[in-house]
Amino acid sequence: MSSEQKQEVLELEVDKIQVPEERVTSVVDDEIMLELEESIKQHGILQPLQVAKVNDQYVLIDGLHRLQVAQKLGMKTVPAIVKEMTEDELLVTNLIVNRQRGKSNPAQEAMILKKLVDEYGYDFDRAAQMLGMGRATADRYYKIASNASQNVLQYLGQGAISVGCAYWLSYIEDKDKQNEAADNAVRWGYTVDQCKAAAMSAISPQEETPYIVMPTGEIKPKPIPVYPCGKEVEPGRIVTVQFDSEVWQIVQQALQQLCQEGFFYNEQPQQQPQQITEEPQQVEEPKPQQVEKKKDWFFEKL
Repeated sequence: MSSEQKQEVLELEVDKIQVPEERVTSVVDDEIMLELEESIKQHGILQPLQVAKVNDQYVLIDGLHRLQVAQKLGMKTVPAIVKEMTEDELLVTNLIVNRQRGKSNPAQEAMILKKLVDEYGYDFDRAAQMLGMGRATADRYYKIASNASQNVLQYLGQGAISVGCAYWLSYIEDKDKQNEAADNAVRWGYTVDQCKAAAMSAISPQEETPYIVMPTGEIKPKPIPVYPCGKEVEPGRIVTVQFDSEVWQIVQQALQQLCQEGFFYNEQPQQQPQQITEEPQQVEEPKPQQVEKKKDWFFEKL
């Protein structure tokens, strides 16, 4: 005999059994539900429901579909195995039952972890151990439960986004921006890296983020504005040149060298003062080929 068979089976009134909101169940095919209904009509409920007694209230643990059929058939009582539990024990038990039935919900598991720690005073590591989570996983779940918007939690519960995506999106404090990023993540199928990039782009000052995240999740390098020599190239105008960040250091070195050589302003390189002679020497204008040489040098650096 199994331990379950040794436990006392009680007849509980159907109306007294509460179904917790956090219960996760699959949508059963109508045909299967009809078969279950016909079986209960012919043979009754052969497998007792699992029910927790918490503060003199009966809360369902397992057997929702049997309970639904009993309600539909107008049955007054159902067989049930009742276990005395506290509220926190019920939370953990429901989570374990859902996992065993292949219906785990990361969003609800995150909320249960937070509730155990914040409301029931469990040590964080102890709560994580009770839920079968490693420390790194528990840290992520707690962050999600603490900062994620309802939209993000809903998407996570539906499987529309992964735990990794929800974790990075939860870093966005502005809930409107977080919801917008979550909507884009679901619509365009963001990867975890794309969700991370979108989060960092939303929470970091623009000058600290070297990329732009498009709504589709495409990550593009942010153009870098460059003001040659920090001066106006032409009166009343500043020329802005944009380079990819990967070649920025080379371009910067090239521009500094060209500034020193007076390339942008037709200035002459500084020369050592010459001794005054009886007939002052005339300074020759730079020849076109010299300018071409500088241009060649510049493009070679690029």
